[in-house]
Amino acid sequence: MDILEDGKGSGYKAEVDSDNRLSVMSVGASVASSEALSRGGAFVLPSGFLSLTTTGSFNGIFYIKNTSPTKNLFIGKIRTCGDTAGSVQVKLLRNPTAGTLISDANDATKLTSNFGRNDIFEGDAYVASSDGKTVTDGADYSQYIQKTAGHSIQDYEGAIVLPNGSSIAMVAKPTVAMTFCTELQCWFREV
Repeated sequence: MDILEDGKGSGYKAEVDSDNRLSVMSVGASVASSEALSRGGAFVLPSGFLSLTTTGSFNGIFYIKNTSPTKNLFIGKIRTCGDTAGSVQVKLLRNPTAGTLISDANDATKLTSNFGRNDIFEGDAYVASSDGKTVTDGADYSQYIQKTAGHSIQDYEGAIVLPNGSSIAMVAKPTVAMTFCTELQCWFREV
C-alpha cells in the first residue's frame, strides 16, 4: 500500500494540485444528524401539549439529567410553541435539584432520531404533567421571550454540554393562559 506523505504519492490516483495539496470532497451535516446516522444516541424529547393557566409565576416544563458514566449529553435545539396571543418568558436553569417537576416526576417521551435504531436514553428526563410545577433552585443559564401564537427555535448548536451528573430544567411564565409545548433535540457522545 502506498503512503501519501507530501501530496506527491500516487496511491489510488488521488488528485493533487500544483502546490501538492490533496483534493478532497466532504459533506456538511449538523452534529445531531451525524450522530443519529453514524452512532445513534440522538433524541427528540417532546413535552406534549400543556395547558398553562398560572401566569404570575414560572411553571416547570422539563428536567433532564445525564446519568451516563461514559458519555456527555449535548443540547442542540429547543423548540417552544404557544397557541394564544401573548408572550412567554422562558428560562433554562443549570443543575436544579428540587421542586415538584423533579419530585412529582412524569417520565418524558424519549424518541430516537434514527428510526432504524433502538437507542436507550442514558439519563433522567421528566416533563410537567400539568400546570404549576415548580423548580426551586438551580442557576439561571439562558432566557428568552417568545411571542405567541407561534413558535420559537433556540439553536444552541450543541454548546450546552451536560457531563455525568449535570442537569438542566426549563421553566415558562405565560402572560395569558395558553396551550404550550416544547421539544428538545439532543445527543450523547463518548467522553
